Amino acid sequence: MSSPTLVLVLAGAILQVGLWLAFDRGAISSGFFAAALLLSAWGVVFGFGLLSAREARAARHDLHARDDRHRATLAQIEQLEAHNEMLQTLAQSTDVTLAFQALARRIARIVPCDRVGLALLKDGGREFQTYTARVAEPERRARPRVDLEFNLERTHIGQVVRSGQPLIVDSFSDQAADYLDANVLHQTGFQSGLVLPLMSKNAPVGTLNVVSRMKKAFGPEHIAALQPIAEILAVAYVAQQLQQSVARFRTMEAMAELTLSIASEIQSALQTIIGHCDLLDRGHPDPALQRDVAVITRQALRIQDLLERMRTAAQDRLREIAEKVQNGMPDPGGVSAETSGATEET
Repeated sequence: MSSPTLVLVLAGAILQVGLWLAFDRGAISSGFFAAALLLSAWGVVFGFGLLSAREARAARHDLHARDDRHRATLAQIEQLEAHNEMLQTLAQSTDVTLAFQALARRIARIVPCDRVGLALLKDGGREFQTYTARVAEPERRARPRVDLEFNLERTHIGQVVRSGQPLIVDSFSDQAADYLDANVLHQTGFQSGLVLPLMSKNAPVGTLNVVSRMKKAFGPEHIAALQPIAEILAVAYVAQQLQQSVARFRTMEAMAELTLSIASEIQSALQTIIGHCDLLDRGHPDPALQRDVAVITRQALRIQDLLERMRTAAQDRLREIAEKVQNGMPDPGGVSAETSGATEET
């Protein structure tokens, strides 16, 4: 029994005892005694009712709070499971598009939506390729393929890449005339969307997109729920670029070594030709022969110069690729949140 209930019971009991003593001594009449006794009983009942209502409200509030905590815990568990599944997928393959396709349905459980999309900047940094994955049914494609290609101009995805900030679009129909991607989505029946940037070292490498067939389907809480997934996808994409850069570097290194080896052999042969031409020029005073020897010597020197330029270009290219690999991230085209803003101002 709680303290307010105990106080109410004691107060009712003391009041009734006082009324009984007053009636027994003749201080009050029987009618007043009966009325006062009835009023005190109803007062106690009313007090119990108020206390019960307050305790019921407190219990209901506590139940709602527990339910909210339970839902938040379930959401965190769902996010952690998605992160774990994503990391396991990326551990098996560094292809970020495969990981995206495998996790699309789990992303839809975290943030209710009708389709999930991924946009990745191409090497030039001025265009991006988009991938989509269904969430209402199993994906029929074994590997994702590029759906559309856009440039950064007049697209919501380009706006997010330039600003580096998430974007909530409440209605595609209102912006279909101004943005190409909004027009495409509106024509396919989607009404609202959420676009998150994939950021790595303060440089955008793409976006994670979710769309819905209802207007105003997304809010700030959905941004917070998808932000960790966007960060993992960004790291995975950069790792994929690094792996590709290392493979290109190794190929270039092998080709450069082969080129240098062949160039050295040709240089040696050219030196032999030039030496013999010099001997012929000195040993035979025939003017016609000397002219022919001079032509051969000039062409050999020209080939020698071309080989030296080729060796220099190969070494410079190797150094350039090595610097990109050592920096930890290939440049997607020089677009970043800071440089894009400066470009727009100019």
